[in-house]
Parts: sequence; structure tokens; C-alpha cells
Amino acid sequence: MEKRDIYKRRVVKPFHQLGLIGFLALGTACAGRASTSLLARPATVSARSSGVTQGAHFDLDRALPLDPQIRRASLDNGLTYYVQAHRKPQQRAQLWLAVNVGSVMEDEDQRGLAHFVEHMAFNGTQHFEKMAIVNYLESIGMQFGADVNAYTSFDETVYELQVPTDDPGALDKGFDILRDWAGALSFEPLEVEKERGVVLEEWRLGRDAWTRILDKQYPVLFTGSRYAERLPIGRPEIIKGAPREALVRFYRDWYRPDLMAVVAVGDFQADDVEKKIQARFSNLLRPKEERPRRAVDVPPHPKTLVSVETDPEMPTTSLDVYNKMPHRGVSTGGDYRRFVGEQLYHSMLNARLQELGHRPDSPFLYAYSHTGNTVRSTDAFVRSAMVKEGQTERALTVLFEEVLRVEQHGFTASELDRAKKDVLRSYQQAVLEADTRDSRDIAAEAVRNFLEAEAMPGRSTELALVDRFLPTFTLQELNGLARHWGGEDSRVILASGPAKVNVPSRDALLALVRSTGSRQVAPYVDVRTEPLMTAIPKSGRLVTTRTFADLGITEWKLSNGARVVLKPTDFKNDEVLLEAISPGGTSLVSDSDFDSARFVSQLAGQSGIGNFDLVALRKALAGKVVEASMGLGELEESFSGSASSEDLTTLFQLTYLGFTALRRDPVAFQTWRATETELVRNRRLDPETAFFEDMASLLSSQHKRRMPVTLEVVERAELEKMLAIYQQRFKEAGDFTFILVGNLNLEKTRALAETYLASLPTTGRVERWHDVGVKMPPGVQKKTVFGGTEPKSFVYLTFHGSQKWSRDAENDMDMLSRVLDIRLREVLREDMSGVYAWMVDGEVSRRPREERTFTIFFGCAPENVEKLVQATFDEITAIQKHGIGGEYIGKVKAARIRERQLDLRDNRFWINELENAYRYSDDPHVILEFESLLAKVTSERVRAAAQKYLASNQYVLGVLRPKIPEKSK
Repeated sequence: MEKRDIYKRRVVKPFHQLGLIGFLALGTACAGRASTSLLARPATVSARSSGVTQGAHFDLDRALPLDPQIRRASLDNGLTYYVQAHRKPQQRAQLWLAVNVGSVMEDEDQRGLAHFVEHMAFNGTQHFEKMAIVNYLESIGMQFGADVNAYTSFDETVYELQVPTDDPGALDKGFDILRDWAGALSFEPLEVEKERGVVLEEWRLGRDAWTRILDKQYPVLFTGSRYAERLPIGRPEIIKGAPREALVRFYRDWYRPDLMAVVAVGDFQADDVEKKIQARFSNLLRPKEERPRRAVDVPPHPKTLVSVETDPEMPTTSLDVYNKMPHRGVSTGGDYRRFVGEQLYHSMLNARLQELGHRPDSPFLYAYSHTGNTVRSTDAFVRSAMVKEGQTERALTVLFEEVLRVEQHGFTASELDRAKKDVLRSYQQAVLEADTRDSRDIAAEAVRNFLEAEAMPGRSTELALVDRFLPTFTLQELNGLARHWGGEDSRVILASGPAKVNVPSRDALLALVRSTGSRQVAPYVDVRTEPLMTAIPKSGRLVTTRTFADLGITEWKLSNGARVVLKPTDFKNDEVLLEAISPGGTSLVSDSDFDSARFVSQLAGQSGIGNFDLVALRKALAGKVVEASMGLGELEESFSGSASSEDLTTLFQLTYLGFTALRRDPVAFQTWRATETELVRNRRLDPETAFFEDMASLLSSQHKRRMPVTLEVVERAELEKMLAIYQQRFKEAGDFTFILVGNLNLEKTRALAETYLASLPTTGRVERWHDVGVKMPPGVQKKTVFGGTEPKSFVYLTFHGSQKWSRDAENDMDMLSRVLDIRLREVLREDMSGVYAWMVDGEVSRRPREERTFTIFFGCAPENVEKLVQATFDEITAIQKHGIGGEYIGKVKAARIRERQLDLRDNRFWINELENAYRYSDDPHVILEFESLLAKVTSERVRAAAQKYLASNQYVLGVLRPKIPEKSK
């Protein structure tokens, strides 16, 4: 179901959430409840016990304290460790190993080997031969990718494990794995050769127009630095030919205790875990001769550097302006004040850029600014935009003019007031959620503390700092902030776009920048804000109440016929989720109106409500944590939202207005059309996008309602039809089911439901969705699409057919998907070294007709397509004949048990399950069905499911191959 925001307000993220981790995708991945009174008055949330006071004197040069909840210490060999007991999620622990070395430390013959070494950590260690680490973790219910992963960037390599803590042996084994990663990788020659192919497939999978352009832009952005020539993915010729010795040399040189940190955060006893770390890692030896781990600089340059690049497969135009500066740490009170000031500045500047992007004549689809680190040694003031075709020069002018406008005329007092509200509210909510934040967030923060010396004072101290610093910021100080970052020195302008589009030259961009800097611009005019609603609607009433005590669910029937389902939880201290559904959707719209109906969600996301256009609405919601959106899918209309507990009233008001007061805004319609036109215009220049669109068309038998959007389709959409369709689908609230999950007070929620939901319009209409007749093609269908210049292919295989839905059928499909996912990892990736990533997904649908689909997808080298497809079919045939071994059944069951433990304590799980139960009129108790379904996971049922669902006489096979050169045709 497609959904678009109608209105959304997310306050500025605080320091511990942002992490200052940069904005370039430089890394390479390897595969007690708060009281009601507290939640009602977030402005009272504070932490002055931290030692940060509002007194007249505060030493800004003093180092910020370490969060007292975390233990940080060093062993005699130099290894640092962090330990914190934390119960979210329950019965889980994050065990991470951070190594302060990445690709920038590679020798010339090792380019790409830092990442290769990371891969080898999963292919054999002293105590875990070959793939034993992955096999063990899968046997205890952890999943490759989700619970065991790693990444390599320019500056660091980080290994991440999540293990269960209800089994002491699993926690011990987790530390054993970390210890082997730290100092006992095997580098068995056969495993090196097998993994070499996987690393090359990861390189191949990442190759596209964006990568080719970055290959040209990084040497400009990082000119004069090793960063310009040490991309983490490396060079394929070195990966192909690097001897084992080069891998071992990198590991021995850099994997040593003084460059490592062990991070343990989770549901455990901190004393016990600290002892486990000390016992295992104290004997890790440092080499006798240590290579110095020197900082790598990005040298300054006196003039602006420009890179203008095009590519025939690039579907979009982009623009980035960097003002580079030496990295500024965040370790003292003064550093933190600077960080908060920059949040305020960018909050206000981004609001202006966002407002400009909402105009039909804007030169960009979106634009934003940011200040943070690009690489370890370098920060940058960055302005970025996704540019409309042919508008690069105008977009560059706007990016410079908006900063100039601030410097000439300043921000307004109302802008600063909103920004301060946003920042403060974000920190207040963070304190409320301190004990329910995910342990991954804490582990990541500890890693940054180790690698970058980023302060880790704790959420309460951060709030106290913000409480103290916010009142001290004046417009005068913030207005001139960018002067400290800007100027011609160390500035880089990066522009890129499709080869078929004329882009400005380097000299033209430089001349434009020079002329822009001397011009006078008009001051910004802010709009006044007013309350979201000035009149409260006449309330309806609650008619009946039904409870499911064992589920903790209450169901209300309202006087207008609407149903409200509530599940209060304590999983998050400051979160409420909302989902509302009603049958119908675009299936009840005529074919002649479908070209308008398909875009109703997008238009709603642009239009605002009542007296508020989208810009004014965002300003009216300053300081609130709330979002809401509508969705018009094929079979139902829906409404979604979320809010902090404090902002629940606002969420209900947005819901009421979303049903009754969508704004007729011709300007918003023109903005939507301009945006959609840009997104569609060159979309199929990207060969992968074209392939997936062609497959979608084939899988739907070229049904009109599944065909890709074209420029002609966008032009046929009509504003009045779109508004009429919206009103038709949302004028009847009586057939909606509203589901709320989270930190709810039933008495307060009842009053809100009676006021804002029971008052929604009703006509007594009873509707049902309509089957529009989309059917998959019969028999075996094969299609080869030629596109792209990179040496890579994609394989898309979908089995399908009629299938009566049942819970057993769903269960069988799930276990088959999981089994085949494991087997394809073992066969296609580990044995054949033919793929890096793959996907297996099976589904039995209940509407509009009962049918099954089972999809397998992977990327590979073109020359390997046939043998990998054959290996996939061979594996399917083997399961159909023999079933699957007991170890795989054990892995599937363990994974489902572990997932269930987390799901039952997750708001999103409950709202999704309740949505499904009420969508299909099921007894909500089906949500608790688990043990009986788990018991049915057997080899024989896997075999039978493979025979039933993976029939060799009905499937669609699509293959993307590189474009055949003209001279070869």
C-alpha cells in the first residue's frame, strides 16, 4: 500500500542520536514505565543532578563526564572496553568489536583488503572452522545480516553481534567469537579463494551510474589525501590477485589491542560481563614492532574545486557544495554548545530550503544543509540538492543566496523560537525513552566514543546542557555562523546528471558563485502561526465496550459506527502508534479515473489541511513529535500516524482534519506534478529500475493498473478528480477501524476518541473492495532484459499459483522461505562464491484472491547466470525429493522463537498483527498462536511445501544482462 505524509513533524535529533557520523555513504557492509504525570509534562523533564547547573559560571573547556551507567576501562595491553547493563530488548546483548583501522591504512597492494579481512572473519578462526560462526549463531536463532554483521569504512572496521542472554552459553560463545576476531583469524587458503569471489560480487553489485560518478568526484572532494584513493570496496584487480600474505599482513599490522574496543550492552549482569572481557582479552598480545596509526589529513586548498560529471545511466541531477574544515571534536561543554548552535542554524535554514522546494518553480526537488564530519579528520558545511533537469545553475544560486540572505538580514525571532522548541523537545523525549532505547544505539555511541573521542555524557546530562545553552543563543550569533564555515578556501562543488542533459561547465559554475556573493537579496518573510483547530467538533459517544483481558486489548464501538481497538503497552515510554483501515481503495475507482486515483496519496502529502498549507502546517507543529499520513491502496484506504504521549491530542486533531479538511491547493498540485515529472522523466535511464518495471509488467500480464508511470500518465492526472476521489473514499468514517498501540491512558484516549473520531462523518455506507482482475501469466514465462554497461546481471524468479489460504499454508510458506534462504546462502554464496546478496520471500495472500507467490532474487556476474539459476533449481528439487536435514529445522525454529521474544515487546508488531486480524475479521487471539504452528515445522512439511509451492510448470524468470554493444549486435 502506498502512503504519503499529509503532515509530519519530527523535531531535530539530539547529539546522541545524530552521532555526528557524517553524510557520505562511505562504509561497506558485510552482509520501568514512566509515570503518567511525567509524560503529561515533558517540559519538566530535566537532569540537573548531572552536575550541569544553570548557575552563572560554567567551564566550557571542561571535558564532559562519561555517562555513569557505562563502564569504560582499558586492559594492560591497551584494549578498551565498554560495559552497560540495559534491558531493551530483553534477553539480548550487543557484543561489538571496534577496530580503529579501515581502508585508508592499506598499502598500495592492499586496496580493498581491509574489507576483505572483515569478510574472512566469518570464514574461519582458531576455534570456529570455516562457516562455524554463522552456523552456530543460526542454531541459537540469530540471523546472518540482522544479528551478525560487520562494516568497513575509510577509518574503522566494526563487528556486530546480537546474542541471547537467557542462555549463558550463548553469551560466553559470543565473547569467544569476538576474541577470535580480535586475534585468531585463520585465513585458510581455500576459504580465502572462496571468499574472494563473494567480495568481488559485492563490488559488482555496487557498480552503477552513481558509483561511476563518485569514482570521479571523490578524488576532487578529497584532493591530496589518501581518502581520494582508498575507497573501502577497493580495486577489483587487487581483490582478484592479492595473495593470502597481503591479507595476513594487514591483519597482523592493524588488528592489535591498542587499536581495539570491545563493547557489551544488554540484558546481563555488568560485573559478570566485565570479568568475561578481562578473562578473554587480557592475553591478547601487541606485536613487537607496531606500525604507527597516524591520522590521515585532507589538505586545505586555496581555491574552489569543481567536478561536473555526467553518465548515460544517471536518472537524476544532483548538486553538493562542501566547505571543508579540520574536524572539530565534541568532548567539552564548549564543543557541545557549538553542536547545539549548529542544530539551531540548520533547523532554520533547512526549513527555508524545504519551503522553497514546495514551490512549483523551485529549481530543486529538495535541498538541505548539514555540518558534520565527512571522514575522521575533516568536517564540512554541506548544502545538497536534488535538482530539476536543466536547473543546476539556478539551484546553485539558491543554495548560496539562502545563506547570504541569513547573513544580510538574519533569521527571524519566530524562526528561532520554533527551532529552540524543536531541539528542546527532542532532548526531553530522549530522556523519557532512555530506558527503552535499543541497546544497538548505546553500542554505536560507545564505538564513536572510542574511535572519535565523541563525548558520551548520557541523555540526562545532554538535556541539562541544552536547558542551559538554549537561552544563551541570540539571533546575532546564529546569523553569522556560516561565515566561520564558508568562503572560497577548501570549497568543493560537485554536480552530476544524465549525459543527455546539458550541464553547466566548471567555469560557468565558478562565475556564478562569484557573482552571487556580491548581490543583495530580499529579507525572508515568516508566516504567522495559529492553533491547529480553533473549534472543537461536536463529540459523539462510545456505544459499546469489549475487552480481551488475556491480550490486554479493549475494543470500542463509536456512535458513528467506527471501531477503535486499543492496546496499552509499556514497551516505549513516549510512543503511540495509530493505524486506521477501511475496505475499498482504488479498486472502486473507474479505469478512466485511475490515472488520477493512483496519485491521491502523493497529493495529500503536499496539500496541507484546513487553513494551513504544508509550510504553515509544519510551523504550527513546532515542538511536537507527531506525524500522520493517508494511504489509498488498491483494496483499502488507510490512515497512519504516531506521536509522543504528550502530543496524542494533536495526532487525533490531525486525524480529524485529515478526514474532513484536506486543503484544495492548486499550488500544491503544481508542485506535485513538477516533482513527479522530474522523478519519471529519466527514471528508466537506470537499467535496474527499467528491469524491475518490466518484471512488474510481466508479472501482472501487462495489466493497466500495474504499468509504470509515464510522463503522459502524470499529465492526465486532474486536481479536481483527485480531490473528489479523496473525499469519496474518506467521507465515510463509520466503516473504519482505528487501532492504537503504545503508552495509552484509556480514560484520556476515550475522551479524544469521542471528540475527534466519533464526530467524523458517516453515511451508513457499507463497502467492499473489488477485484480489478490483475492476474499473473500462465505457465513458464522467461524474459531477458538488456540494459546497463556494468558487468553484472540480476535474476528474478517467481513461482506462483492458486492456493487456498490457511494459517497452516502461511506457516508452511514461512518455513520453506527460511530453509531455502539458508541453503542459498550456503550454495550460491559460500560454495559457489557466486553471489553477495540474495533474497527469498514467500507469501500466501487472502485477497483479492487466494494465491501464492514465492520469489528468489540475486545479482551475479553475467557469465554465471545459467549455473546459478540451475543450482537454485537443483536445490529446490533436492528439497522436494528429500526434505531438509534436522539442523535446518532446528535453525528455523530457533529463529522464530527468538523473533517472537522480541515481537511480543514491540509496538509495531502488535499494531501490524491487530491490523491484519481486524482486516480479515479474525479473532485477535490468533496473534497468540505460536507453539502449535512451531510444532508443525518438520522436514516432511518443508518437502511437501516445496512440491506444492515451487512447481516447475508455473513460474516467471527474468534476467537482466548488460547491454550488447552496437558493434556486437
